[in-house]
Amino acid sequence: MDIYIKSFNRPYLLHRTLASIRRYIMGFNGKVVVLDDGTPDKYLKKIKASFPEVEIRKSPYYKEKSTAIEDKIYTEKKIPAAFWREEVLKGSEYFILLEDDMWFHEQLDYVLFKSEIEREQMDMVKFMWLKNELLVSKNVMKEFRYFSTVNPVVLTYNPAVFYAVFVKNRFRLREILSKSGMVDFNKEILRYYHIFIVAGGVFSKRYYENVWNHTQNRVDEFLQIRQVLKDIKKYRFGHTNSELIKATYKFTASSIDKERFGNELDVLEFNGILNEAWFRNESYGIDDFANDISDNWIKNCCVGENVKFEVWQDWYLKFKKSYENIGCRID
Repeated sequence: MDIYIKSFNRPYLLHRTLASIRRYIMGFNGKVVVLDDGTPDKYLKKIKASFPEVEIRKSPYYKEKSTAIEDKIYTEKKIPAAFWREEVLKGSEYFILLEDDMWFHEQLDYVLFKSEIEREQMDMVKFMWLKNELLVSKNVMKEFRYFSTVNPVVLTYNPAVFYAVFVKNRFRLREILSKSGMVDFNKEILRYYHIFIVAGGVFSKRYYENVWNHTQNRVDEFLQIRQVLKDIKKYRFGHTNSELIKATYKFTASSIDKERFGNELDVLEFNGILNEAWFRNESYGIDDFANDISDNWIKNCCVGENVKFEVWQDWYLKFKKSYENIGCRID
């Protein structure tokens, strides 16, 4: 069971992800593969020097994006979804998929975990839900050492109805049902993340191949959920018995509108500052897996730079609040 990590221009975070795998995955004998989409080569060479066992595979957009980053130029946002799909389908039948802002913080007996995943023929096992109980199914079928199988309960299993209600809002169904008090759509949409996650868990090849089919290099979570619903009866879902991984919400790889909140944070320059601090070995305590990167480290990195700490802090508090508003807890 291989481990894949999606990575883009945040080697200061990727280092922690890889260090946590080495620290917490006991008896690991699979491949660890970084799927990189543009991190400048000098940073990848440092990663490779620290983790020689890790494979680094570059997306078709790598040269274009890495050159733009080195030249401090924003480029058109291109998501390498087809690349991710093609690469994971080359590997093990079941695999762990992470992003570079995620890290393990609890021990995992890899051999036992792998054997149970394979025996139960799991298609998706979720590792993290930010202490939001709405994001994990309570309809547990069977419990094992590290995970439980579940039979998710959602508002509709019909993919066409799901898309009509949650995406197209046909016939103003959301407003009608909400006003009647019959449905809380804010809660109902979260239940669909019992059957779908972008990363942060185990996937089977058949699940991932189907869900990310016809993506046209974009992440459209509602489209992916609709794909799951088309074949939901053949999939087996689960979640770990505790949250095996953490994720940071102090940083972002992109400046898409939903993460900007009208803030003037220059994401490219900000990540460049932190990349260089990490490259100079100005460590933030990479091996402190119990805690996120401290605000003080970020503040010190911003001294004398064009990106002001207060601008980052304003962005972060707004971003954090967007998750807290749906019941998540960001430590």
